[in-house]
Amino acid sequence: MSATPATIDAPQRSDAMPAWARRTMLPALVMSLAAHACFIVIAALVLVKGGDAGGDGVGEGASGPVEMAVMTQGELAALEAAADPSGALPAIPDLPPESGPQDPMRPDDTIVADDAVGGASQATLVGDLGGGGDLSSGAGGMGLGGSGGGGPGASFFGVEATGSRFAFLVDVSSSMEGRRIINLREQLTKSVNAMTPTSSFVVVAFSTDHMIIGDKAEWREASDAGKRWARAQFGALVATGGTQPLSGLEVIHQMRPRPDAVYFMTDGEFNDIMPALQTLREKVKIPIHCICLGSTQGELSMKEIAALTKGTYKFVPE
Repeated sequence: MSATPATIDAPQRSDAMPAWARRTMLPALVMSLAAHACFIVIAALVLVKGGDAGGDGVGEGASGPVEMAVMTQGELAALEAAADPSGALPAIPDLPPESGPQDPMRPDDTIVADDAVGGASQATLVGDLGGGGDLSSGAGGMGLGGSGGGGPGASFFGVEATGSRFAFLVDVSSSMEGRRIINLREQLTKSVNAMTPTSSFVVVAFSTDHMIIGDKAEWREASDAGKRWARAQFGALVATGGTQPLSGLEVIHQMRPRPDAVYFMTDGEFNDIMPALQTLREKVKIPIHCICLGSTQGELSMKEIAALTKGTYKFVPE
């Protein structure tokens, strides 16, 4: 009798939920219920009308229902991406500080006074001051009175003039020995160095006779090369001889093109040149700015020259 094979019962499936699922479902359900409850409470608070409890929401101090803005998942992700690692939103850059109104720079005003007594470095304005005075004043930057030439201007011993071509007639007589000749060299160098490259100059020294710096009565450009040349020439000036400025003044009046202004500097008396100067003035109207250095011996003549040519006069003490 054959043995009946033993029947192996198949494993029975249990309808019970696995333990791990029960452990995770319960907390999730609780959290979901809590989240929904919170949402309902917040929504109820947001939809509450403002104003009086029993009011109709209309009138002073009342407000209408507030709508809730809903942010999409993409907008939330973009906002989170813009935050820094700490979770803070990007900082708003500070506005640049306001700059209050600033007073425009004002050049020093030129002090104009009569120097009848002497002993102080003052300027006397004579005539209508063509081409002389303070470059910073006057309409259109033309200074006091202005010169027909216009241009960037120049300054010598503090006396300013407008234009682009400037002639210097300077005393190198024996009385200029010492500090005066040194001061002259320094002021000539300073004046030419301050000129723009579009300006030009000529220097005529005088003692018993005149001497043109560079040996030619020609305009020198105030370029870098021209300024280097001038510095070397000015350093070689020496004091010797008498005081005769007329021949040097005639050379300057014969130059072409004509100067826009002439600087005339001396430290002493000289022969009367007014008759000859009046003749020159009838032909060429050039303002002459007269400077007495260290001495007022020639002051009367220098003031007459300034008045005749509509220039300026200044005394410069040592």
